[in-house]
This record gives sequence, C-alpha cells and structure tokens, in this order.
Amino acid sequence: MPITSTIRITGSVGANGRNTPADVKAVQQRLNDLSRPPLAKLAVDGVAGPKTKGMIADFQKKVVGLRAPDSRVDPNGRTLAALNNAASERIWSGQGGATPPPPITPPGTAPGMPGGAGAVRGISPFEQGRLDALRAQLKLQPDSAPARDFLEYLANNEIQTLKMILNVQGAAQYVVEAMMGINVALKVGFNARDIVTILTSSAIRLDAALDMMRSWRTAAASGSKAVRALKALGNIALVIQVMATFTVVVDHFRANRFGQGFAEIYATGIGALVPWGGFLNAMQEMLYAANPGIANDPRFGTAFRYLLAIDPIGAGKTAIDTGVTFTELLVKSMFGGQVKGNEVNELIERMRNSPMRFWVEIGESSGEWMGNKFGDWWYRNVLS
Repeated sequence: MPITSTIRITGSVGANGRNTPADVKAVQQRLNDLSRPPLAKLAVDGVAGPKTKGMIADFQKKVVGLRAPDSRVDPNGRTLAALNNAASERIWSGQGGATPPPPITPPGTAPGMPGGAGAVRGISPFEQGRLDALRAQLKLQPDSAPARDFLEYLANNEIQTLKMILNVQGAAQYVVEAMMGINVALKVGFNARDIVTILTSSAIRLDAALDMMRSWRTAAASGSKAVRALKALGNIALVIQVMATFTVVVDHFRANRFGQGFAEIYATGIGALVPWGGFLNAMQEMLYAANPGIANDPRFGTAFRYLLAIDPIGAGKTAIDTGVTFTELLVKSMFGGQVKGNEVNELIERMRNSPMRFWVEIGESSGEWMGNKFGDWWYRNVLS
C-alpha cells in the first residue's frame, strides 16, 4: 500500500540491534506496507525474530542495493531512508518504474568517487583533510586493505563514528596505528559492525578502545593472540565487557595496585556467562599485547594461574572431590582401616589434571623447601 508518512527509530533494528519494541514494530509495519505478494506479511509484535531479519535483508538486497545485506536498519541509515521512500514499493515488487535509492557504495569507494579518495558528505573541511591524510597513510602500510575498506565503510554508513575517529586528539600516527590494530581484528574474523559496536559502546571510552586496538597491530605476535582470544568469546557484548574490565585493570596496574586489578578480573569473570578459562586467556593476552614486558614477569604468570586454579566450576568440582576423598581417608585411619597409598596418589593426579594443579605444585614446592630448610636440623638434633 502507498506510504504517506515517515517513520523514525531511536535505535537500530534487526541483527545485533537495540531492538526496542516500538522501533521494531515501526519497521515491521513499514515492511508490510511496502511488500506485495508473494511476500508474507510480518506479525507486528515488536520482536526482531528470524522472519523480520530475513525480510529486512530481502529489502536491502532488492531495494537498497546491498550486495551483502546485514539485516539491520540503523537510524539515519540508507535502509531507513529507503523504507521512507514511496518508490520502494514498486522497486521491491520488481515492477520498476522508479529510480531506486542510492545503493551502498562498495567498500573502498567513497560516495560518487572512485578508489575511496573523494569528498564525503556530512563531514567538515577539517575532517575531510584528516580523512584524506589517513587514507594516504594507510595505503603506505603493508597488507592494510581490510583497514582501508573499514574506513570507507564508515564513510558510507557510519558518519558519526567516522567523525569521532577523525577528531581524536593526538598525533596522526596514533589513529593510523589504531586502524592497523582494527586491520588485525578484521583479518581474525571480526566484522565492520563489530568494530563500530566496540567504538561506540558507552562502556568504553573511545580513546581507551583505540589504545587497545593500537596494541593489536603487532599481528605476528601478542596482538594477534589477544584478538583471537577475544574473538573466541563468541559474543560482541562479552568482548566489550572484557575490554571495559581491561581498562580498569590497567589503571590499577599502572598505580601498582595489583591486588585490586586481579580482583577486578575475578569479579568480572564470576559475573560473565563465559567459560572461565576463555575469559582469563583473553584478559591475559590483552595485557601481554599492551605491555609485552610483563609476559616475562613471573608475578603475572603466577597470578593468572592462581585465578585459573580458583575456577568456580572446574576447581569447585575438584575441591569437592578432594574434600570427600580426604574425609574418607581420615575416617578410615581413625577407625583402624588401612589407607592405601595409591588412593592419595590417584587424588593428587586428579588434582594435577584439573584447574587445581596450581595447588599441587604449591604443595610440592613447599615440601621441598621445608625439607631443605629443616631436614638437616631434624637429622642432627633429633634422629642422631
């Protein structure tokens, strides 16, 4: 049916969107208004489910001109503009008769200009100058195509995020290094939308996010390991949570408040719905990437092993096993039963093959120290 009004949304709708019910209903109703048979109408229920996302993707492909639809409608984005264009109904039905809304420019090309080298609508002359300089510097970086494509993605789809980056204070090289860190993240498997979500998150200051991304640019070593550990978390919300915790931890470490820093790591790990080991691995690799010198500091390695050892799930199971087994052995010894040495050894091996391995090693080290410290004295003064 012909549309006679303009819809507005307060947040993104669809895949990885905010999906407030009112916004989702507005998009669902507009999609229904613009669609014709054989397309089935959506239930206007305020839920961004698979059918709603699928219909957004179909609209983006056939009307907006996206070759790789993202199933998402953003405020002030081109998909929303097309939803507010009455001509979209005929275009979507395949009848033509109208000029489609301008398609999303492929990555690497600024609007209306070849090669990502032209003016971008919506930014100031000062910002345009910075953008041109950044483009030129990225071209000089080896293997930087993903970063250059991301920059043009921002120019075409995320003007506000682009403006934030272009107005970052500091030397121009700072932004280049951050973009090369983003380059690593894109090569590991993050997509452009993931990076934008991180940069615009209220949980992390932009300068802090860019600082972390700068530390990722050493793709041959710790930077790549850190990004892979973050990607392994599997959920961009968890990635942001880990990165936000990292900024707090680094502040503590810089002030030599190591106990408080590791306490923050523990508190976040307890509250996060993520495997304990995966969370700690991501945090450790990020710290090593940001400050490679601490990778050789035994204090940090030991602290992370300690945190792994108090895994509330893995260590908890082994702790119960340990407590029950020792109680059983104690009862046997008290009532004259024979305690078999292999029962203790088997328990130690189970602990050694669990997150509680740390405690076994502490016990063995303490035993050796006590033997060396007091063994000779005991022999001379008691046994002789």
